[in-house]
Order: sequence, then C-alpha cells, then structure tokens
Amino acid sequence: MAMLELDVFIEGLPEAVGRLTRRGSGAVAFRYLTDTLPHSMSLSLPLREEPFGDVLTRGFFSNLLFENAQREQIMQRHGLNFDDVVGLLEHLGNDCPGSISCVPVGTGPAKTPGNLLTDYDPIDQNELVRIMTSLRDRRRVPDDTRDPSPLAGVQGKVALTRLPDSSFALPRQGLNVPTTHILKVPSRFEMTSVYQEHLLMQLMSGAQAHPVAATEVLGDDDLCGLLITRFDRIVEGTEIRRLHQEDFAQALGLGPQLKYQRNGIETRRFDACAIGQVLAQTTQPGRARLAFLEITLVNLLLGNTDNHAKNHALLHVGARPDLAPVYDVAPILLDDQVVHQMSFNIGHARMTDEITAEDLATFITAIGFPRATPALLKRLREIVATIVARVPDMSGPHRKRIGDAIAEQAGSLADALGMQIDIPERDAMVLNRP
Repeated sequence: MAMLELDVFIEGLPEAVGRLTRRGSGAVAFRYLTDTLPHSMSLSLPLREEPFGDVLTRGFFSNLLFENAQREQIMQRHGLNFDDVVGLLEHLGNDCPGSISCVPVGTGPAKTPGNLLTDYDPIDQNELVRIMTSLRDRRRVPDDTRDPSPLAGVQGKVALTRLPDSSFALPRQGLNVPTTHILKVPSRFEMTSVYQEHLLMQLMSGAQAHPVAATEVLGDDDLCGLLITRFDRIVEGTEIRRLHQEDFAQALGLGPQLKYQRNGIETRRFDACAIGQVLAQTTQPGRARLAFLEITLVNLLLGNTDNHAKNHALLHVGARPDLAPVYDVAPILLDDQVVHQMSFNIGHARMTDEITAEDLATFITAIGFPRATPALLKRLREIVATIVARVPDMSGPHRKRIGDAIAEQAGSLADALGMQIDIPERDAMVLNRP
C-alpha cells in the first residue's frame, strides 16, 4: 500500500490545520501543523506537537465517512477497502460533516463561507416537488440535479439553502458553500414518520430546557418531508458560515461501530462514565450535565431508545465546546424490526422497563453529578408529568401510536422515580429484547 497524505482544513482558515497520513503498512496518523487554532479539532485530538496514532486518528476520521451509495461507488471504482479511511477521504473529503475538509496536499481549502445573494441557484416549487418525488421513490436526487452534500441515513435526504425570501436554493456549480437545512423524505409507505418525528421534536422542545433543532413539515399526503434547520451553521446578514462540530463518538475517539455501549468494552465504549468525561470538558459542565440528563429522560419517554453516540454532538466555537442542540429524535419503539435496548445502560438496566431508583441514581453520579439530590429528582418527575399530560391528545393516524409508546415508557420511569401518577391506559407496545 502506497503512502498517502491529505491536508485537513477548517472552513474560514486559509492554511491547513493538520496532515492526515496513511502509511505503507495501512496504519493512519494525524498531526497538527499549527498551534494557534482557537480550538482543537476534537476532544480526542487535543492540540499538541506529537502526531496521533492509528486508534485515535481512525476513531475521529472514520466518523466523517457515511455508509451510503456514494461510498460504495468510490470503493468499487478505485479498489479501496472499507477501512481505508484516508483513501476514501481522498475522494470524499471535500464535504465532510461540519466545517472540516480533507484534500490532497497542496490543493488548498475546499470549503468556503457562502453569500445568499450570489452563491446559490434558486429552485422553484415544481423543482422542489421533483426532487422530493425522487427522494421518495429512489432515495436520491434526480440524476440531473447536483447533490450539494451527500448525507447519511436510510431515508432520502438533500441539503438545501433557504434564501431570505423563504424560497430554497442549491449551491452554484463549483462552489462548496454551506447549506442551511436538511430535507428528509421517506418512502411512500412511511410518510407517517414525517409527522411523528416532527411531533417528537416539538415534545422534546417543550419538556426540557436545552435547544432543539427546528423542524417543519413540507408537503402533504403521499409526498411530504421533514425540513430540519442545521444547528452547525451561522447566518449573519447574507453570509453563511459553518460551525465546527463533532459527535460524541469522535469526541471519545470511538469508531462508528462503537456508537452503542453494547458493542464496546469497559475501557472503550459509549457509557455513562464516558458521557460524563465529555460533559466535563464543555464550557458549562453543570448545565451540560443537566441538559443531557433531561434529554435522556425525554428520549426514553418518547420511545427513542436509539440515542447513540452519533446522535449527540458538540459545537466548537471557543477553547471549550458547547453541547449541541438536540436532533434526530425518532420513535424507535414503534419499529418492531429492531431491538429496543437502550443505546447506553442506565445503571445496570439495558431496557427502559428494567430501570430502578438505584439504577437512576447510579447513572446520575456516573455522568458527573455529586448525587441524585431531591431537587434534581423533583425536576425529573416534572418532566415525566409534562409528557404524560400530553398522552390524551395522542389520537389519529399520526399520533395514536406515539401516545401508546409514551404510556408504555412512562409507567416504568415513573416507578423508578417513585411517582404516583395516573397514566392513561393505552394499547400495549411489544418490546424487542436483546
């Protein structure tokens, strides 16, 4: 295997911030080229002179690659292995998630800020419908349409920019400027999921204090999509800039296969102690701990047991990162084709209905609280009561099963919190256990 080197850029900086290397043995390494950055690229890659070895380098950069059709095409076209992180980024690194780009040495910056007045081509309503129809039926944009930023996931998605007049646009040909929104369009038979995810994001926003990515439903009937405002963007006047972000897997130096606690080992896994280590390094650790605890409780109440390491993120603006807004809240409990095990254990519990008061107290201290205080437990009870109060409203084709899931989950969590609360009787959910 030949040696390969890539320059690593952060948008807005004219010079490469680091060098990513694939050695002849296949091992990878990363080293910083400057020590004057406002922040490191990752909590797992702190600023230092010494290069980082294969494990930490691969842990961060492998999470920049999506398992999608484009990756498969590049692998086949260039004869690359699935684990050849640097070889794949040579072809796919121009538009990595967040503000990072990985390009051949000497190429120069790949990503630039965008100007809403000059850098985007508007699309009219007919073209938007054509794109959504292709996403629904083929899970990709039409063949004659530029895909500005291929995205991860099973559903068809496209990155769009919303202009000042609220219409949509795509980056002009040849410009790698930021988009402001992601539009997800499911298959014709899964349109209900759009309304359900939008509802869950609204419930999440109303039940806890941390910011939640804004969503809205576009279209109706058999052609609709969920429009999500990107939290890793700043729009100032007519200028759009990317914010540097990383998910918790990257912050912990864990590859994407280790996004669930069950796939790791005690010293390398996404568990409560690891979460606590990440939260302790944020700008406001106390606020971040409380936010993560509240988000975790609401996720479980809403039936989202899939809040894995790549569904939590950090935003890097200053020397220490901030906990990113909540995103990707989905009613996993309604999917009878997957296991409903939690992404990380709460104490010793792997399933929501196994959580005890002791498990909850153990989790609270593991993520960094000194103890489960009466005031903290009172706040968690308030959240349960807030969500349960919405159950009677959950009727109709889009909301009924959400209410069933909440009732199922709330009973177990209320018991763990020692609550006496009247939970409306609903249809029972089938829980798939590991």
